[in-house]
Amino acid sequence: MLSGMRTWTVWDAVALVERSWVWMAFVTTPVTITVGAGWSFLADGGIGRPEGPPALALTVFILVVVAGLVTVGGGIVALPCTYALGWALARMSARCSVHIVAHALLAGGLAALCVWLLETYWSHAWAPLPYLRLLIAVSAAAAAAIATWRTDSRGRGAAATAPRPRADVRS
Repeated sequence: MLSGMRTWTVWDAVALVERSWVWMAFVTTPVTITVGAGWSFLADGGIGRPEGPPALALTVFILVVVAGLVTVGGGIVALPCTYALGWALARMSARCSVHIVAHALLAGGLAALCVWLLETYWSHAWAPLPYLRLLIAVSAAAAAAIATWRTDSRGRGAAATAPRPRADVRS
């Protein structure tokens, strides 16, 4: 539950980062990679080559698996930042939409920063796709927004169906 009704704990941050990772590893990143690789494939004229579609499928598969593993590191980097942001938002009783936007901006910014650092460190051995940082930042932001929204909607539903305290139970 992300509303200001209770305190924000480390376990809330862990749960949100975990949900964001699942969305990023299994939904937003594969979609982004597939669209980006397909667009690059079509722009290069690979559609007419016989080895084109199998090579494209293998490339997409490898990129998705590697990206899923790399995003684990991104989740570890995001954990303290997610905790601090959630704690601050819970203390000021921010609305759900503020939580969604704030966590999406945090995830997108951290993803872009991490990719920039990787590009800088390995720039001599790796020529990334144009706008790679933007693609990964959008993927991370979308995953965080979905996870935050779903976490908040679960929290509101759980509050409505929570059992009453014993003092309210009439015998």
